[in-house]
Parts: sequence; structure tokens; C-alpha cells
Amino acid sequence: MEYWTERQLSSIDKMLNPRSIAVVGATERMQYGGRFLRSVLTAGDQVSVYPVNPRYDELMGLQCYPSVTDLPESPDLVGIIVPYHRVIPVLTESAEKGAGSAIVISAGFAERAEEDRRLLQVDLGNVARETGVRISGPNCLGLANVKSGIWACSSSSTVFEKLNTGNIGLVCQSGASAFGPFLSRAISRGIGYSYIISTGNEADLEASDFARYLLDDDDTKVIAMFVEGFKDARKFLEVCRLAAQKGKPIVLIKIGRSGLGARAAQAHTASLTGEDAAYNAAFKQHGVTRVSDWDQLLEVSQMLADSPAPSEPGIAVISHSGGVCSLTADAFGHEGLDLPELSDEARDTINEILDGFGWAGNPADITGHASRDTVELIMETLISEPKVGALVVASSASNEQSEHVVDVAGRHDKAVAYLHTGNELGEPTGLDTLKSAGIPVFFSPENLASAFRKLHDYH
Repeated sequence: MEYWTERQLSSIDKMLNPRSIAVVGATERMQYGGRFLRSVLTAGDQVSVYPVNPRYDELMGLQCYPSVTDLPESPDLVGIIVPYHRVIPVLTESAEKGAGSAIVISAGFAERAEEDRRLLQVDLGNVARETGVRISGPNCLGLANVKSGIWACSSSSTVFEKLNTGNIGLVCQSGASAFGPFLSRAISRGIGYSYIISTGNEADLEASDFARYLLDDDDTKVIAMFVEGFKDARKFLEVCRLAAQKGKPIVLIKIGRSGLGARAAQAHTASLTGEDAAYNAAFKQHGVTRVSDWDQLLEVSQMLADSPAPSEPGIAVISHSGGVCSLTADAFGHEGLDLPELSDEARDTINEILDGFGWAGNPADITGHASRDTVELIMETLISEPKVGALVVASSASNEQSEHVVDVAGRHDKAVAYLHTGNELGEPTGLDTLKSAGIPVFFSPENLASAFRKLHDYH
């Protein structure tokens, strides 16, 4: 069965790479319409922006038009932020003008659990498909083409410029999650996105459709998804099959592990979550990496995006703390991961450096005795072991030490991760150096071990 047509993918392309955007319902107030207009203006000269609202002659220094049909050109993208009963008329006018795509921010559809609103959402989807003006939404917050600097969203956030461009494509049914915790956590951890896409109620285009588009995007190495339910599970599994063929990981939060979660999803976007055990089996069969929370989605996605496939199953760990070594080893053991014994040569090299202090094993407890110059030699010794396919450095991320970690990682085609045991607040530390180099940084041994488990399972 053919799920995607060239016309459909072309409409998604215009939505994600617009050169002209109309904002219907634009206002001067920083509510949904005003915030959407403010966001698209950050793209500067690369996008022509047309506010549409009959009550204004000018908005934010731009001429304001009474209707989409009055615009001087056919917009690639129309942002629709009007009362729910006006959405279909605006979409119809957009089609008459030759618009390429639309984002419906407006709420008040199937999530209201009222039959007339559900039917209105069905009609909205039908109009989108019949006219060819494909839509994201309703009841979404919009999207961002981060790599091009084009934001088209009604998020209240004002920190867009702090987000790095990266290789993770994020697709969320929940707009508040996309532009809330997933945005703020990515900024604080130095993780970057290629795209951020919220899909809301999915009257027309679904999360699966956007994931399919991202499969063909060379700048997206991993697709991260937050899904409450699937309109068409078979379509999603087809995306997963294609992703496996391309070697592009899909990391997923799927709501509905409990009855309470399923009920909340139904109330939020009218999503039917389905039987969780059946989804788990299907995800495993199709190579989908399932995680359970915001932090895991980001951490595992970054690990899969930036780390090479393990050449060997063994992992070496180095820390200045015996307690951290023990806790990390326990977490790795719980995940069924291997911390192999060191060779006699490696043990002798480390013992000579430590001069009787610490522990020349795996994990390697180097205490405070190892000097700044010799720590890099110990890292080099550990990562060079034949049974070791990855290195973990657990410490407080001083600037000099972080540079050593980056240097070691650059000399080897092996995964290197950092477990930060220091203060996340206060003065900038070597964490910035690690983040800039694409070294995955973790803040708990459990999440670190879980990410390595998923890295091994995927490959």
C-alpha cells in the first residue's frame, strides 16, 4: 500500500521550508496570534510575512491584509489562529489563493469530546485532503525548521536563538511538550534539533507523515517522537520499516502504559492509545527504541545520533571517585552490560601512574592522585583495550579535563560519554566543551546505562 504521494510530501516540504507565510488571526497582543507572528519574523529576509486580520492596517511594521485572498502572492504556509468555526472558511480561502500548506493552531475540535466538534474536525481533514492544502493540527503549537532559522509557532518561549542546530528531528503530538520541556532541556544540555514539529489532533497529517519526511532529510540522523496514539498504526510501522532500511533510528515516547495515561491522552488530543503490550511487541520487531520520559528521549536520541556503533560490547569507566565507580558499575550490571577485565599491560600502565593509589581496574578509580597530564593517558589506555568498544568518563567536567576527553574521542572511532558528577549551576565549566564536541553528557548512572543498553540493542 502506498501511504505517501509526491504531492503530500511536497506540501510537507512547503510547510517546513516556507519562503512566504501568512498569519491569519495575527494581533498585536502576545497571545496565540501575536506570538505566531513574532516567531515567523525571526526568520528575517529569507521569508516574506503577511499578517492577515481585517481589524488592522499594520502589525509589527508590516502591512496587514483583510483576507488571505487579498495577499500579493500565494503563500507557502498559512498559520491559522482564528475561532474554531472560522477555520474551514479560512482554509478554503487559502486553497483558492493557491496556498501550499497550513498550520491550524486553533483548538476546540475533537479534544472537546463533543460529537459536533468531532465531526467538524473530520470535515476539516476532508477539506485539507480535497483541496491539497495539507495541514498540521488543529490544536497544535506549530513547528520550527531549526537548521534554517524558521520558526512558525505560538509558543510563549523567547529563547529560540539559544537552541543549537543539530541532527535530531523532533515530532510531538503535544505542542506544549515540544516547545516546553523538550526545548528547554535541549538548550540546557547543548543538544540540537534539525526540526521541531507539533501535530496536535492530526485531522489531516499525522506524526507518521512528518517522520516519513524526515527519513529523507540528510541533516536528521535520529527521529525523536512523543506520541499519545496512532490514527493508523500500520502507517507508523511502515515508517519504522523504511527507517530500519535507511539505518535511521526512531526513539519514541508512547503514552498509554497505564489506564490513567490513556485517559489523559484521550482528553488531550482525542487519541486512542491502544493496547500497550501489543505496541511494545511491534516496536521491538521494527527496531523502535522506546523510552519513558523527556530526559531519556533526549539522551538516547543524542547517543544514537552522535555515537558510532559499538565495535565491541565492553565498556570502560574512569572516575576520581570509588563510590561513583561502584554506583556506575551497578547501573551497568543492572542493564546487562559488560565492564571487561583489563589486560595485564593496561593494568600495569595505570598502576604505574597511580603509584599504589586508587584501583587499576574497570571501573578505574584514579582518586585525586592522577595528574592532569596523566588522566588523558589513562583514558587512552582504557579506550585502546581490545575488548572495549566505549569509554565513560565520570567526573566534574573541569575545562582542561573536558578538552582531554574531546581529544581522546577524536582519536578513536568508539563511543565516548560523560557522566557529570559536579555542579550543574554556577560558573560555566567544561560541559560547554563537551556539548560543543557532541559528547553525550549524562547526569545519572541509571540514565547513562539505559542509553548504552539502547545503543547496543539498536545496533
